[in-house]
Amino acid sequence: MHQAITLEALDFLLSERGAAILSALKPDDLRDQALLSALTRLRRTCSPQEAAAAVTLARLRLRAERKFTRAAKMFFTDEALQQASGEAISRYRARRYAAFDRIADLGCGVGGDTIGLAAAGHEVIAVDRDLLRSRLARANARVLGLDDRVRVVCADLRQQPWGTSAAFVDPSRRVGGRRVFSIYEMEPSLPDILTLRDRMPHMGVKVHPGVDDLGLPSGCEVEFISEGGTCKEAVLWFGDLSTGVPRRATLLPGGHTLAWEPVEPVPVGPPGAYLYEPDPAIIRAHVVEHLAWQIGAHKLDEEIAYLTGDRAVQTPFARCYPVWEALPFNLKELNRRLRTLGVGSVIVKKRGSAVDPEAFRRRLKTVPGGRTAVVVLTRAAGRPIMLICGEAL
Repeated sequence: MHQAITLEALDFLLSERGAAILSALKPDDLRDQALLSALTRLRRTCSPQEAAAAVTLARLRLRAERKFTRAAKMFFTDEALQQASGEAISRYRARRYAAFDRIADLGCGVGGDTIGLAAAGHEVIAVDRDLLRSRLARANARVLGLDDRVRVVCADLRQQPWGTSAAFVDPSRRVGGRRVFSIYEMEPSLPDILTLRDRMPHMGVKVHPGVDDLGLPSGCEVEFISEGGTCKEAVLWFGDLSTGVPRRATLLPGGHTLAWEPVEPVPVGPPGAYLYEPDPAIIRAHVVEHLAWQIGAHKLDEEIAYLTGDRAVQTPFARCYPVWEALPFNLKELNRRLRTLGVGSVIVKKRGSAVDPEAFRRRLKTVPGGRTAVVVLTRAAGRPIMLICGEAL
């Protein structure tokens, strides 16, 4: 259930009566099977619309715990929560702005980056043209005790001036109810955003992590940020916010980073004793070869982002799997080897293969109670192969 939270509903949720109703809702009330009874109980003291808004926000707060440590106090809508930067990312990103006292957060949404910047001690001008989202951002700054550092403005982010030379810009990547990936389809588009650099030369612009390399402006740094093994965001850094490298991969929560620089091509060779699966941010930042030189590995295939080597090297930038066997692709032979190896369950991974992993897994024959194996379907020197591996070290 996701009842739309309106301005009127937000007024209620921010009131003392709304706060009391929210505090009375327990996690067990929010399970699907308990919702009807919870709503019925709430309707004894409030309208159906108020009851639905309270339950919707309470459920959103539970979901938001994956992004915010103090989600239980905060205010969201469903779509705004989906688009909000999580706390770990926003706090990491705030470090880029250490040299600036005052920062404009343009397209602030519910205030994920506003909170990160204000928590780091900056004065923040938070701007969003959507009245509901700007009010959510103001409410979140207040309940988190940051409202003395935050001024929220409901306006088009292209309005000038904001009185600061530094900005973080988060354009909408949903247009007409659909996700957009192009820097030209964002609202506002990247060319429109870059016109602001006349007054705000030091700028970070959030774009989709799958952004097409074509059309990206020269002279900026592109940083791909991964959290927990998922590449969640990409940011274009301009002016003094750029570190001077064209591309970078950063992995959270550890803050490990690998920047692009010119390197010699990595050779292609046969499977070694270990397989390395680079983090998605490493792949997006085009630093797979940099990682290969760092850990003493080589490529399986010129076009595939798996690495392999004969030594197990601990690195935050890739998962390392011991290779038990490497075989030409053949389902019958794979099933025979799985039984011989005493494999009871299989995780299927693929790269450079047209096989559907889940459908393929269902065709595998294993031994009840046996050990776990990771089967990797990929290519080596242009030929389809299958690797039977142990679990990640």
